[in-house]
Amino acid sequence: MCVIAGYAGSRLAAPVVIEMIERQEGLAGGFYAGVAAVEPGSLHWSKVVGTVADLRKTADAETLPGCVAIAHSRSKSGGDQEWAHPFVACFESVAYVANGSAGVWIDHPGRKEIPNRLARENHVFHAVSPRSIGQYPVLDDGRSVHISDVMAHLVEDALKRTGQPEKAIATAMVEIPSEVVGLFISPQHPDAVYGARWNMPACVGMDDDGAYVASSPEGFPPTVRWWRWIPPCSSFTMSKDRLCLSPMGPASEAIVDDVDRGQAREAILDALSRGEALHVGTLLKVVEPLCSTPAPNVRYDAVYDVLHALMRSGQICREVKRVQGAAEGIDGIRFLHKLKE
Repeated sequence: MCVIAGYAGSRLAAPVVIEMIERQEGLAGGFYAGVAAVEPGSLHWSKVVGTVADLRKTADAETLPGCVAIAHSRSKSGGDQEWAHPFVACFESVAYVANGSAGVWIDHPGRKEIPNRLARENHVFHAVSPRSIGQYPVLDDGRSVHISDVMAHLVEDALKRTGQPEKAIATAMVEIPSEVVGLFISPQHPDAVYGARWNMPACVGMDDDGAYVASSPEGFPPTVRWWRWIPPCSSFTMSKDRLCLSPMGPASEAIVDDVDRGQAREAILDALSRGEALHVGTLLKVVEPLCSTPAPNVRYDAVYDVLHALMRSGQICREVKRVQGAAEGIDGIRFLHKLKE
């Protein structure tokens, strides 16, 4: 899995979201990093194979202009720099980042039909491979393409059709449903971050400088006091001082966050009491039995809620583990949580 961040406010946005990703990257990313920022009429981006530390070494990542930006850290799931987020559509009208996977929608016909339709309409994908990779879509010519690359183009296509940014990402998410959360920015709509969430985590916080969206509350700067989870099955528009939400998909099919936080806390503390420092991936398996509904369900929110509270209360601490990265000579990062002695 991955982690995401976004900001719309009064400050230069790129360094804000880079710091937000750095606070989260070992939770569920840590192997690729990227940032995109927007100003009226112009889109700017930078991405690398590596961690946020590697992204900071690039010439421009922290100086991209604009007060609205998104950022991303990706898991070790293959590909070169082009397979890092953000993905930029043909006419540089959209930069898109996402966290999640196909999940229960792996066999949805849109995953096959829509990438090929876009290719026939002369959309040019950049995250492509001559061979099949994992569960990514395969084009008619045999190439495999990153689904988030496809989604960037699909959002661009929907934005042309609707002229409404939030409706565009909601439309794209319904046309190719996946267990994801996605964000995009656009130079034609430079005052906000637009997003949609099925069941992967996204929370929004605000302070006097603007609004922030992150995978975990751990991503927020300490000045954020007010924050909320974006409800599952929602699209949203986040501007400097306003959050607008809309339901996405039929209400009867809404995905519900039904994990009791007290039970999740007990389960996580029990797992950590055995003395081993644990990654989020392990803790998700601990919490998943508490979901009363089958997939697609909401698990990350409860885990991130509990970890955030335990970190703030001083009951747990976090270790940073360096691991083999996605390319030779580059490290990846894992955050491991353990009880304080």
